[in-house]
Amino acid sequence: MLESVGLDEPTEETYRRLVAHSPATLAELAALLGGIGETRVRRSLETLVALGLAFAEAGRPGRYHAVDPRTGLATLIHAKRLELERTAASVETYAAEYHERMLRSDPLRLVEIVEGPAAIAARVTELLAGAKQEVLAFDAPPYVTPDAAAARDERELLARGVGVRAVYASEVLAIPERAELLRGLVLAGERSRVVPRVPLKMVVVDGRDAVIPLSASSSGTRSLAALVHRSRLCDALVELFEASWLQATPVFSAEARDAHPDIHPDLTEAELTLLHLLHAGLKDEAIARQLGISERTLRRRITDLLTRLGATSRFQAGAQAIRRGWL
Repeated sequence: MLESVGLDEPTEETYRRLVAHSPATLAELAALLGGIGETRVRRSLETLVALGLAFAEAGRPGRYHAVDPRTGLATLIHAKRLELERTAASVETYAAEYHERMLRSDPLRLVEIVEGPAAIAARVTELLAGAKQEVLAFDAPPYVTPDAAAARDERELLARGVGVRAVYASEVLAIPERAELLRGLVLAGERSRVVPRVPLKMVVVDGRDAVIPLSASSSGTRSLAALVHRSRLCDALVELFEASWLQATPVFSAEARDAHPDIHPDLTEAELTLLHLLHAGLKDEAIARQLGISERTLRRRITDLLTRLGATSRFQAGAQAIRRGWL
């Protein structure tokens, strides 16, 4: 039972007897152990003392005491856990060196081509199941149907503490079922932002594996994808995401509501939110849906905002807002 903390069977049995009969001499323990031999019992006792599970009392004959198991074993288990954590941390170092060598010997391992919607979905699910830190994603239409399976996979990720950040093309919010799906994911913990357009569809897991569709039908069915493994190419894809993230507008979240609420005294929170959504390129229908207002009310608010900015168009409003430091 205690092999995992360094006790073989004879040593564990010696420890068991010592706990029950402490303090005890070497001869007494050997007798209790049924003729195992004093030499073997002595080695077991030396191991127990070294592990902090027992200590020897000075005198002749020497007497051994068991340390309270709640202290001795707990300390030993904690030390083993730290040792395992250090070992686990080294896995990534060795894996990186191994991967680097494999790329040098066979550069074709850098990119793996996956063919067929089912195979692509299976690889993405497999990568997500192994995610430990963070998943990044670019997403945009066209879609076939709301992807309930993907949403389920993401909720499982979030539930086990893996971060998810996604940048969406603004047109996603114009699709009611997609907007509702996104809203639910944000409530579950996803951090979402929108831009007028994303450079490509993409999923990156833990900054080391990226899936990029290479082809798609007009209905959105992906038939060919590239799986990019750990490499500078994958690093570049992460950098592309981070650059887009900085330029994107938060949606459906406290991040969206709280973006710069204090540094623009001439702008209300509602006006700032509207300005960010306009800057992201959202259509009126999508903006109205997110703000929970009618399109008629939205148009009136946009007119008021343009007037405050001294602009005659949305483009001019964006330019004025940037000049004033509002965006």
